[in-house]
Amino acid sequence: MDPNARKQGSSFFGSWLDWSRNTVTIRLSILLVAATALHVISNRDSGPAYAVFLGELVVFAVALLLTQYLAAFKSAPRVQAAVASSCMILFILVAALTVAGPGTFMLLFIPVINAALRLSYRHTLMVTVACGLIWVFLRSQEMGGQFLYFSLFAELLPLVLVAVVIKALSGDVLIARNRITALSYQDELTGLLNMRAFTRLLQSEHQKAEITESTYAILMIDIDGLQALNDSYGHEQGNRVLVAVGDALKRSIRSADLVARYGGDEFVIYLSGVDDAAAQEVCNRVSQNVYNITLSFERKMQRVRVNVGMAIYPDSGATIQEIMTFADRAMYRDKEFHRRTGPAKKSADEGREQAGVEYWD
Repeated sequence: MDPNARKQGSSFFGSWLDWSRNTVTIRLSILLVAATALHVISNRDSGPAYAVFLGELVVFAVALLLTQYLAAFKSAPRVQAAVASSCMILFILVAALTVAGPGTFMLLFIPVINAALRLSYRHTLMVTVACGLIWVFLRSQEMGGQFLYFSLFAELLPLVLVAVVIKALSGDVLIARNRITALSYQDELTGLLNMRAFTRLLQSEHQKAEITESTYAILMIDIDGLQALNDSYGHEQGNRVLVAVGDALKRSIRSADLVARYGGDEFVIYLSGVDDAAAQEVCNRVSQNVYNITLSFERKMQRVRVNVGMAIYPDSGATIQEIMTFADRAMYRDKEFHRRTGPAKKSADEGREQAGVEYWD
């Protein structure tokens, strides 16, 4: 089988199984129409009944499509869902009174489910009450006025339970989905953005910069000699350094900027709307904030050093790749500079100094 076809098929079925999107109303409406059609077929044999049903179906379809695609409704999703639920209720009521026949009241579960999935608790309660009243009316019509009202509560209980359970489940699904989304965008260790999320956001910001002819900066940051630190103290201690550096980077930028873990011992920062001087100031702040970190290794307070490379759009390149490459090369030049100007090594401290760790006197 063609891999592309398999991917498209998986996407198609995955989309239809995703009941948290606005298209849930369309799916429930299709289910409603199909169930109503079965009632019409089973309860009517005359041709005029089918013609009446088709007319009702056309009116319902037009009303529903207007609620889904008009800009006024798109900008107000709760109003959109409320109007769609109302259209469903009216469709069921009219169909029951004209062509659908007995048992149509059971279809009122569908607008209740739509409301529970898309509306607030208060509005879901209003839709449930409306459906309950229509349920009683239709049942009394079917029973010829001999409907026992004390049994009303027993009959309406499933309707209420469906509303409550679906609403609770939809809230749990939304919370879980938000958590999964957050985890998919975060680096597990540091809590910073991962590169997938950072790349998406950077592409959007780059397009804005191209349109508005504005500037931005990219900073590449590397922890000096983290591998040697891992060799000397273990990877658990190296992870402590990564987390501490990530926290220092977050303190070094504004809310409009972005910081991500690039991979391994490297980080990347996006600075919005800055020039060379402002970006250099952030570079200095990053270096100072990281150096101010004090961590204890083997009962000794020590510091960590980073190398920082900077690139400015559009001076350093016209594309994201060119900007990132420029910043990466600048970072390695900074690393070489630190190695040339660093203190002379002592045999006992060679591993520690290679790791960029200094004793805090």
